[in-house]
Amino acid sequence: MYTKIVIPLDGSELAEGVLPHIVEVIRDRESQVHLLTVAQVARGTASVLTDLLSSSNTREERRHVEQELSTYLRKIAGGLEPVAAKVQVGVRFGRPAEEILTFAGEIGADLIAMSTHGRSGISRWVFGSVTDRVLHGALCPLLLVRTESLQPAVAYQRILVPLDGSETAEQVLPYANALIRPNYTRIFLISVLPNGFSDRTVTLLTSSPPGLQLSTTALPKAEVQLTAYLRSVAAALRERGATVQTTVRKGSPAEEILAHAAENEVDLISMTAHGFSGVSRWVYGNVAGKVLQGAHCPILLVRPPAK
Repeated sequence: MYTKIVIPLDGSELAEGVLPHIVEVIRDRESQVHLLTVAQVARGTASVLTDLLSSSNTREERRHVEQELSTYLRKIAGGLEPVAAKVQVGVRFGRPAEEILTFAGEIGADLIAMSTHGRSGISRWVFGSVTDRVLHGALCPLLLVRTESLQPAVAYQRILVPLDGSETAEQVLPYANALIRPNYTRIFLISVLPNGFSDRTVTLLTSSPPGLQLSTTALPKAEVQLTAYLRSVAAALRERGATVQTTVRKGSPAEEILAHAAENEVDLISMTAHGFSGVSRWVYGNVAGKVLQGAHCPILLVRPPAK
């Protein structure tokens, strides 16, 4: 886990802001880091490199561009070599999002780490668009760092992990586990009972078999179930050396997650992209998407494998 990491860069300081986060992720690991940049070749973009390549398609010109970008990446690599087992650089030509996804698949990456914006620099990818395409196409987890949260140094001391009681949501736990530093890391487990559901609806969601246990105490019962569930998850995390706090809230899942993150000043939110089953059934809203849009800290987003 976190052994093969792809970091797409476009030459901008904003895109490079993900680098301190990678230093934290690969600390004390034998991680291979792959720095990647993509020279766009499609016309009609704002890229200086695009204009350069469009004016001349000779192998010499392409080699010149590749050399220039490789020099840039090697300079960045020098800062990561002391903490990584190996740092490799790669230059590709094409559409950034497609090339990032193809490269990640080719090397079997287990993490793509990138900023969510990068509007200046060598290739001017307009990172919001690129990140969105990578987000929807990646098969491995993504570490997404908003430009507002860029820092010269990073420490994932306070990590928020939202869970909805489903096995799907729990697939984030190994990735959160791997970031625990004994006697240092504090993990906040949160689950949210969505508002706007009747007792009957909650009962249908929580009973087994569904719908056979109708009662007027469904909401309190669901809260008790979630509390017990989070405590069981917390016990396993404490064995890894983390301090763990559990919370059950009521309301809009995304809003409550963001509020809890702000209240506890967390350094990272770690969650799955979907939760298709379980007590609270967050599938009723695009929770991960809303959290990604509203969070002011980095997000480690794990996409469950397709079934």
